[in-house]
Amino acid sequence: MSRPPEDFPLEPFDFEGNEIKVGNVVKILKIPEWLIHDLDTESAKIVKSCEGANMEITEIDEYGYAWVEKVSISTEENYQSNSFCMEPENLLLQKFI
Repeated sequence: MSRPPEDFPLEPFDFEGNEIKVGNVVKILKIPEWLIHDLDTESAKIVKSCEGANMEITEIDEYGYAWVEKVSISTEENYQSNSFCMEPENLLLQKFI
C-alpha cells in the first residue's frame, strides 16, 4: 500500500471545528465540483441533490474523507444507492436534542 500525500489524512473536523466520526449525522454544506464532474448526468443529479441534506457518516477512510450514502430505492426486491466521500470541511455536525 502506498503512503498518502503529506497533507493527508484530513483532520476529522467539520466546518465549525466539531470532531466528526462514524455514525454522526452531518449536514452536507456543499457538493464540490470535483466530486461530480466525471459522473453521468443522473448520478451527478442524485449526488448534487444531497447538498443541504442530513446524512449519516458510514466510514472515514485512511485519507480522512467521510463517506455518506444516499439511498434512492429500498424495497425487498430492489436496493439502489450512491455512496460518496466528502471533505470534512464541507460538513456540519448535527446536534439533536
